[in-house]
Amino acid sequence: MMAAVFATVAIMRIFLFLLTLSLAVEAAEVDQFTRVGPELADALPQLNRAVNQALAESVARANQPLPQAPKRRHRFPRQSAGCQTSRLYSAMSWNLARPVIGQIESFAEKAADIERRTIPLNQSVYRDFLWPQSPSLVLSERMAAVIRVGNTEIGTDKLGHFFTEGFSYFNATDYLRSGPEQGLLFGEWSESVYFGAQTTGVYSFADLVANFNGLRFWNRVLARQPDPLTGLEVQPYVECNHGQWVLSRSFSWLDYVDAAWDESRNCSLFRTLDLLSRVMSHAPECRADELPLARYGDYGLRLLNTSGPAVLPEHLQPEVILAQRQPVIEWRLSAEMIEHLRSLREKLEQWRTTQAQQLLDDQYE
Repeated sequence: MMAAVFATVAIMRIFLFLLTLSLAVEAAEVDQFTRVGPELADALPQLNRAVNQALAESVARANQPLPQAPKRRHRFPRQSAGCQTSRLYSAMSWNLARPVIGQIESFAEKAADIERRTIPLNQSVYRDFLWPQSPSLVLSERMAAVIRVGNTEIGTDKLGHFFTEGFSYFNATDYLRSGPEQGLLFGEWSESVYFGAQTTGVYSFADLVANFNGLRFWNRVLARQPDPLTGLEVQPYVECNHGQWVLSRSFSWLDYVDAAWDESRNCSLFRTLDLLSRVMSHAPECRADELPLARYGDYGLRLLNTSGPAVLPEHLQPEVILAQRQPVIEWRLSAEMIEHLRSLREKLEQWRTTQAQQLLDDQYE
């Protein structure tokens, strides 16, 4: 009896932790299946301009003189900052990679001259999700808008993923010096837990594509490693000239955005069969045949969903991915611990199912 009580308390604590975390990060979903209204105008010029302005401001911030220890009382001479890499990345992340909701994502959501399509939760393919199944989505009702970039429609949330999670990939890979694997694992982990499956119920491959392309962007800031997608040397956005950082070329979203950012082509997975069934009851059309398979090569196995909507498989469960991330985490997971985490996740799902069924029963009483 006591063991059952302790197990229930543990499950509740895990759920409350996930709920708090998901509401804190404001994990959003986007509905690109429900299409209403005319074709959106291309937002590429406005978005390019916003990013290039942020890059210029970041370079200026990184070049600001540093204070020196005073040589005379009340006087604080300053010295040139020089080309400090850490200062440049800090300035750029300050202007572009804000946690929770990124600056360019906010800009795309609010700019008066950008056309958007927003599908409210109660009209979306996620309208039948219940709060125990999808707490952050149902309780916050936060749905990202859809915009057009070039010839591709994407969710505004992808802009935040590109810069913020892309920068997390960049850090996880030691500025790509260790290759992209730990970045990919970080993305799969975050998507299986707090940005997706455990909070909204949705595991988004399009999010992972935006993250990966964000890694490509951050690498190209100084271009000290080959492009992880092509393996080729690339020209940097920023170079050091006489002890000062200078912008050497302009940014364009067309270098990164493609059909794989579109969730109606690169379709999502769902945590349970019930969630999948609730979405499929609205007959979404997944155009997986339009995915850019050749562009992503072997990475496509991790970033592209060629089979359409399905249930999240075993190899993408949180404890499985966590075990693979052990080279960069501070503790070692034994087989027993991994099995314990799996058991907790399964018990949490049973609790969610019970609570969801109770909600349904209450509605029909």
